[in-house]
Amino acid sequence: NSVISTPGARYMKIDLKDFYINHVLLGSEYMRIPAWAIPKIIMDNYELWHLVHNGYLTCRIDKAMYGLPQAGRIAYDDLCAQLLPHGYYTAPHTPGLWLHKTRSITFTLVVDDFGVKYTDVHDVHHLVAALKENYELTEDWTGSLYTGITLDWDYDNGTVDLSMPGYYEKALRRFQHEAPVVPEDAPHAWTPPTYGT
Repeated sequence: NSVISTPGARYMKIDLKDFYINHVLLGSEYMRIPAWAIPKIIMDNYELWHLVHNGYLTCRIDKAMYGLPQAGRIAYDDLCAQLLPHGYYTAPHTPGLWLHKTRSITFTLVVDDFGVKYTDVHDVHHLVAALKENYELTEDWTGSLYTGITLDWDYDNGTVDLSMPGYYEKALRRFQHEAPVVPEDAPHAWTPPTYGT
């Protein structure tokens, strides 16, 4: 809504590669892996058999990985520390919304996806340059897909259509829902209430 109601605004998307697994943990974590879960070729190749104790291998984790609850927080804190010197900050009362001190650019952040609203393309290049200092990224200047939602922008008419193509069909297959014999098209017939009686 903010994009289509701001004169001259446009929308694009930035996706960070390996965002959660690119950070050092504050302290080491440890994990036990059942030896049976590791293929024999890996056990042989890396000579791991002598490390098995009571049927498990124990490994130390020093960098963030998927599944660690703190991985998201560490990645977010590192991102904040990186973007702050470039003038970016989080909105005080809107989680996930970022602003810039002087530039006319805002973006939302969901996991590693940036939905960017801009009025000057140079502002986007500034953001991309700041992110590229520590991250690999991809840019989608059409802004046509964000968090699994397809966005069809019509800037001239000030509209955007949101859709999830195929979602309905996938849900019907997943839940094995049979189509009703008699169509149940909405709205259903109803009797208007008579107020005051």
